[in-house]
Amino acid sequence: MKQLMMILMCALCALSCRRVPLYDAESGVYLKLNIHIHADIDLPEDIASRGLPQSLMAKFSGRMPERMQVNFYDVETHSLVTTAFVPAEGGYIDVAPGVYDVVVYNIDTDYTRIERVNSRGSIYAFTDQTGSRFVPQSKADGKDLPMAEAPVIREPDHLYVARRDALVIPEHSVVDETIEVYAEASTLLETYIFRATKILNIDDVVSAKAYITGQARAKCLWDSRYIMDEAVLGIDCYPDRAAGEIVTVFNTFGKFPNATNNVFLTIVVSNSSGDESEYVFDVTDQFDNPDNTGHEIIVSDEIDVPEPGSGQGGFDPDISDWDEEHKNVDI
Repeated sequence: MKQLMMILMCALCALSCRRVPLYDAESGVYLKLNIHIHADIDLPEDIASRGLPQSLMAKFSGRMPERMQVNFYDVETHSLVTTAFVPAEGGYIDVAPGVYDVVVYNIDTDYTRIERVNSRGSIYAFTDQTGSRFVPQSKADGKDLPMAEAPVIREPDHLYVARRDALVIPEHSVVDETIEVYAEASTLLETYIFRATKILNIDDVVSAKAYITGQARAKCLWDSRYIMDEAVLGIDCYPDRAAGEIVTVFNTFGKFPNATNNVFLTIVVSNSSGDESEYVFDVTDQFDNPDNTGHEIIVSDEIDVPEPGSGQGGFDPDISDWDEEHKNVDI
């Protein structure tokens, strides 16, 4: 009887057990990331030393991400094969042997969003539309600027992207050494400084906002292509009373790549009485200047802020009062 029981137990063990190759995630593939969080611009010394709000200065460097998404795409079909997640410094990933195009990006942005992740050529970043307004459309040789309604988008926050093309992941076993893959990530955005340097009655400025036309609405992660139509970027400005300037730092996907695309900057200034004044400037040449390595957009014409209670301003720039109140200045 005992012998029969032993035979049955051995038979059951033989049927229920099979040899399975060992797998240890920490002996497989390690993705090592180097993230460049600082914007690639020459920051002017007078800006760096002004003591501007941290919310503005942080746009030059962003913040170190906490989590990164790693997309592996088929090199022939460009379709998504698998996805992994790692900390900002990198980590071990479980991916089958093969040849892949790889896109890495942070997933902890506040406003920048990602769409169409299933295709390497289609994955892109964008921000939501916050509204619309009437803005100048093109230069008119001394005539009134033609106006048209355009979408206003939210300012994007830094998206750090790394790319590897035709990355080979070889056959690998637990007894082999770890395969280390290296990638460098940098921001997909461009960072600019805006300064209006001659503000009269700056002590009366309660708030200021800028609207910049001709900006890209979205940008592809793989090849930095621009998609969608151009849009208007709306940004808050800071009255630097000590310097007598209105200043801001802003991020953009870039100037929409169109040879006929003018960039107009509209400054909307409000005083304590709620009076608003608008001033329009053509800053196309400053955006297009390859020597503008500091990415400074400077308006040096006088901006006269209405005194509270003067009765000037106080209009809605999106409606009929525009022609009576706006100033068009070429710089």
